[in-house]
Amino acid sequence: MRREKRLIAVLAALFMSLLLCGCEFGSNVEDLYALPKMPEEYTGLNQLLDELRAEGYEYIAPATGQYLQPVHMVDLDGDHKVEAVAFFRNANEEKPLKIFVYRAMGESYELLCSVESSGSSIDSVRYEDLNGDDHRELIVGWKMTADVQTLAVYNLRREALPLMSCSYSRYTIEDIDNNGLSDLFVLRGDGTATPAMEIYMWQTNILAVAHQCALSSTMTELGRGSIVNGTTLEGRSAIFVTGVTEENRAITDVLVWQESIFNSGNVVNAVVDEDTGRSELVQPYRQLRPGDINGDGFTEIPAPENTTQSDTLVYWHQCSALGYSHVVSKTYHSQSNGWFFVLPRLWWDRVTVSAQETMAGENQVLMSVDGCPIIAIYTLTGENREVRASVGERFLIRRQTGVVYAAELLEGAEIYGMDPAQLRSSFNMIVEEWLPNGGW
Repeated sequence: MRREKRLIAVLAALFMSLLLCGCEFGSNVEDLYALPKMPEEYTGLNQLLDELRAEGYEYIAPATGQYLQPVHMVDLDGDHKVEAVAFFRNANEEKPLKIFVYRAMGESYELLCSVESSGSSIDSVRYEDLNGDDHRELIVGWKMTADVQTLAVYNLRREALPLMSCSYSRYTIEDIDNNGLSDLFVLRGDGTATPAMEIYMWQTNILAVAHQCALSSTMTELGRGSIVNGTTLEGRSAIFVTGVTEENRAITDVLVWQESIFNSGNVVNAVVDEDTGRSELVQPYRQLRPGDINGDGFTEIPAPENTTQSDTLVYWHQCSALGYSHVVSKTYHSQSNGWFFVLPRLWWDRVTVSAQETMAGENQVLMSVDGCPIIAIYTLTGENREVRASVGERFLIRRQTGVVYAAELLEGAEIYGMDPAQLRSSFNMIVEEWLPNGGW
């Protein structure tokens, strides 16, 4: 991945240098958007790909996930040389979806193997070592129809050896038992019944289902929720699976690895109620998902206070591998304005927040403790936003495209230990994170 990023950076830098030095591109406008000549080692690869396009193949990129380009440069075998994985479609063939894997040979590339499938598109792609041979397997989600997806894993050698294939809704990868091998978590269900997470592990020379864990939500509810890789408060790997009900309630399952004197280990739902068989973690849903909100390296689960508004105070719980949870942080999330604020512990049970539009292009959020105004945070848009950010006692805290964020310390700021430095460090932008298999 680093090699891929370096290549993209080199190409971009070379392109800019050509512009700055005044090089002529000819009269064709399309030349302005053409990539500069690739390094010599990639010239042969380009020729191979161009030959496929001449035969009627067209590039097709995975639709979701981390790898969204039609050609990936990935070190598959750990030899510090990147292989090229190219994704194509040829509508004239019985199996139109094609994946070609090329390996470096001196100054050029040669075809190592290929994979093909029927279907309409490629949902997502991952590269992971699932069997411990220091080679990364190719994990592909094939989109067969609008409602049917197939997940397949291939061992890439002189030929692509399929290791498993199954229908799926979502999947993620995690070394849940901490044995150094990546495990494949596959979510399956028929759309109405309560689904289960199937965990594929490498065992006795095959990749097969080793564990199965029932979930608390229906497939419909999971379609509105998220699957997040994280850690328990002990630092153990965990999968946080959240479904969202029609009543806007978030139900979160926490899948962890547990061992006992009765068995060598199993994937269990740490927060399931033994009487109901469903998770005990049920909170209002406000478009938030589990994450490391306070930067301590562990995963927190959101518990919004307001049941009707997206801008709200939020408690964040850490969960243990045994299912116990406790509050470790509290924030105010202004989702309408794209930011959140981490509250000092002293404020938690004493803070009140009010928001209003003070004028066109200006939103104010006022935070008070024990009724005493402490800070005001402004979201400013419009042509004169920079000027308004410094009016009176205001000071700038963040700039984004088309918007400026400013703040003001009020009469109680000093009493309650708030200064500009702490305010800036507590202020954060809401950023959409990429999550495994499509960023749910």
